[in-house]
Amino acid sequence: MNIIGIDVSQGKSHATLITEDYEKKSFQFEHNKSGFNTLKNYIDQNTIIIFETTGNYSAQLTRFVEEENIKAYELNPLEANMRMSSLRRNKTDTNDSLKLALLGVTQFLEIQRSHHKQMNSNFDILHILSLRYRQLIKCRTRIINYLRASLELTFPELNQIFKVASEKLALQAFRMYCHPDFIVGLTINEMTKRLYKAVSNRIHKDTINYYCSKIWLAAKNSYPAVKADSVYIGIISDYCDEIETYNQKIKQVKKQLIQVATTSELFKIICSIPGTGQLNTALLLGFAGDIRRFDNYKQLNAFLGIDLNRQQSGKYQKADTINRRGTSQGRAVETEMIRSMLRNKNKIQNHLIGYYYKLKRPPYSKHDKVALIACANHLNRTIMYLVRTNQTYDYNSAVH
Repeated sequence: MNIIGIDVSQGKSHATLITEDYEKKSFQFEHNKSGFNTLKNYIDQNTIIIFETTGNYSAQLTRFVEEENIKAYELNPLEANMRMSSLRRNKTDTNDSLKLALLGVTQFLEIQRSHHKQMNSNFDILHILSLRYRQLIKCRTRIINYLRASLELTFPELNQIFKVASEKLALQAFRMYCHPDFIVGLTINEMTKRLYKAVSNRIHKDTINYYCSKIWLAAKNSYPAVKADSVYIGIISDYCDEIETYNQKIKQVKKQLIQVATTSELFKIICSIPGTGQLNTALLLGFAGDIRRFDNYKQLNAFLGIDLNRQQSGKYQKADTINRRGTSQGRAVETEMIRSMLRNKNKIQNHLIGYYYKLKRPPYSKHDKVALIACANHLNRTIMYLVRTNQTYDYNSAVH
């Protein structure tokens, strides 16, 4: 069996071929048609490729081995680093490709057993959509921060009146009344009529009247840093337009995420746990992938980085912390699931809610984040049990 270890970098890769006779050949190729043809010249039916995932840089190589039906193993960077670690530190692209090739000689059976990469599945699509959703949320948050900073100069009280700046009512209020001078001569009813007409009849008039009253009262005592003809007025309007555009894109991606996720039987199982929600379930599947590949909940914990990191030597013992080696986005989704359960505690029956408040009571009195991670651990135990037994959640059967 011939083994090719490939160290992937931007635009090109270093490769080392180890033949059945243990001959070594090193070469380079670029990530284009001619470069992959060069790689193909070294490949026969008895060749396997081992390379490390490097995000977008390795995507072209991944597509090439898929379309050419080449037997390849794509290793997680952490797994590759641990397998290749040695006492001597000599890191170069050539040495890394050689070490990857040697893994095929010394640890091939272990790599073969642990290789769970799924090609062209719905989980790959979910992963892309989940990343896109998070990107849009971050972009919208950045514009909201710019908007609030501008409002501090034109009408700072609006930041206290509207806690959520991305809502349609708040954005329209920012456009129309972003400076106290714009309210001079207007009554609360006139403000309400103008704002109601602008946001359509989807928002109740009493709600609009409530916010207009607060704006009107705040304007009487407000002293902005700039005048009503400041260039900031136009900038605020532009920020509001950008936020509305992001709102539409986020809504579209959210809908697409849930549509793709519903094709998986795992979606129905996880959604059966009260408080998880369709969006968070879709995001979890996007960041964690097919969780059926894990043998137990501890492996899922390690993948998400919530497994415990313990350090003890002699009399010294460090306080337990989580490893944080896994996907931070997956951890964020699970903590948001727990938050959602806590927000809806009066509407749902969920054993995780009781466990959270048990940890908060004396003599435990755990910190909020500690209790959240503990609940995430129990959530993973519940998810893995339901998946393994192929059943939906039953509150009466859960361990309380």
